[in-house]
Amino acid sequence: MVQLALNSGAYSSESLIANAQRSVNLYAEMNPANTKPTFPTTQYVRPGLKPLGAPPNPGLSRCLYGATNGDGYAVIGQAIYYIDPNWQFNFLGNLIANRGTPASMIDNGKGVLVVDGSPQGYSINLTGNPLRQLTQITDPNFFGADRVDFLDTFLIYNIPGTNQWGCTLSDQIAFNGLFVGIKTAWPDPILAVVAIEREVWVFGPKKSEAWFNAGATPFPMQILPGVIIEQGCAAKYSPAKMDTNVYWLSQSPEGARMVMRGNAQNVAQRISTHAIEKELLKYARMDDAIGSVYQIQGHSFYELHFPTADRTWAYDQATEQWFEDASIDNNGTLHRARNAFTTYLYGKNVALDWATGQLYEIDLKSYTDNGQPIPWIRSFPHFTNELKYVNQAAIVGDFAIGTRPNTGEVNQFLSPWSAGFSSGFGPLTQVAAPTVNLRISRDGGANFGNNRPKGLVSSGHYRSMMRWRGNGLARDWVLEFSSTSEMSGGLNGAYVDPVGASA
Repeated sequence: MVQLALNSGAYSSESLIANAQRSVNLYAEMNPANTKPTFPTTQYVRPGLKPLGAPPNPGLSRCLYGATNGDGYAVIGQAIYYIDPNWQFNFLGNLIANRGTPASMIDNGKGVLVVDGSPQGYSINLTGNPLRQLTQITDPNFFGADRVDFLDTFLIYNIPGTNQWGCTLSDQIAFNGLFVGIKTAWPDPILAVVAIEREVWVFGPKKSEAWFNAGATPFPMQILPGVIIEQGCAAKYSPAKMDTNVYWLSQSPEGARMVMRGNAQNVAQRISTHAIEKELLKYARMDDAIGSVYQIQGHSFYELHFPTADRTWAYDQATEQWFEDASIDNNGTLHRARNAFTTYLYGKNVALDWATGQLYEIDLKSYTDNGQPIPWIRSFPHFTNELKYVNQAAIVGDFAIGTRPNTGEVNQFLSPWSAGFSSGFGPLTQVAAPTVNLRISRDGGANFGNNRPKGLVSSGHYRSMMRWRGNGLARDWVLEFSSTSEMSGGLNGAYVDPVGASA
């Protein structure tokens, strides 16, 4: 049989004859070559969402922040909450503006600065008495901000609608009208400021620039001489930091809709592919994109959530590959991922549900999104033989199966009562028989046939032969596997048993 390996992430080209590979909720992990693996990569289902706590009043989530003292804070609608170690939401107060856009928080070890894009700002004290008191900033030298960050004892922020940005006094949430810098490398306003390894990247819509702490007076920051970042920012909420890098959705005077990664060497590197950029060009709106990051088990993920387009794309820094991160509703329709806002808090990767404010743990051992199935879909590279007809006598999928406990090859009905009682004492829980599906495209990925489910994947069937026969003839084969079964494991790839034809 011929091996079909999966060596890349999602990549559906402008022309499907080049590539028609879709990857939904699957990330790749490279298998070390010195271990002589069966396949070079294995595809794993992304982590599930395990519920931790919920706000007293569900609403649109806008910010999640883990403070340097270990505290957790969240903005849900207009409400600001302290999240305690028991995952309880403790109400601190309301924001004045009723905005549906993300908020931003940062702290200096003594207090948290909270902004939401409005002219108002707020502080939360981390020391003293009363602890965690929310206070509106009334300083006339503060004009609001979209995003805040920290550099060398200073809290930095943009001044919305202007080409100016500023910083607080050292170790304080206090402001001086002279502590203001002006973006000069390009005449566009400032959308966001981000601190990277003791430098400040000042993002404009068209171009950006780098500053550093020069200890100058009155404004301590100065522009880095001779440096301009030739990419601007297409969405003010898209920048997100991970390790020593910043990721964002870019645009420039020459064009838009690339995803970039920048570092302290002031190098902006394109990380989106032509296929991703083709997809982004379909979206009616991109300026509402939200960036988030999390790291788990050596994989560092940058996610771009597009609220209007209802899509989420995830980039894995470990493999430099992309996949679609999607949730599913009760009608079987895919939507953007639920975990729009993320942080590391109380020893866990946690996230807020963008629609409700429900707090989740991002958990590799959870195989659902708060009880909702995690659908995964993976299509393969083209299989051709000089565009001659090929009959696939057999298609075999190499899956990790049999890992979901208490499942069988028919639907199971589980009772909470002991075995000594009749099942009529209910209530009963129905557990569906797990299956894996195969769809086949015989025209290079343009159209697919119906799903063909395969069983023998229930509890204990660890290495069953996942083989589909009677697959017909085609000149250009594209295979696609999918499942919604709640089980651990992965997908190595596939084997095919082609029989050539003369035509």
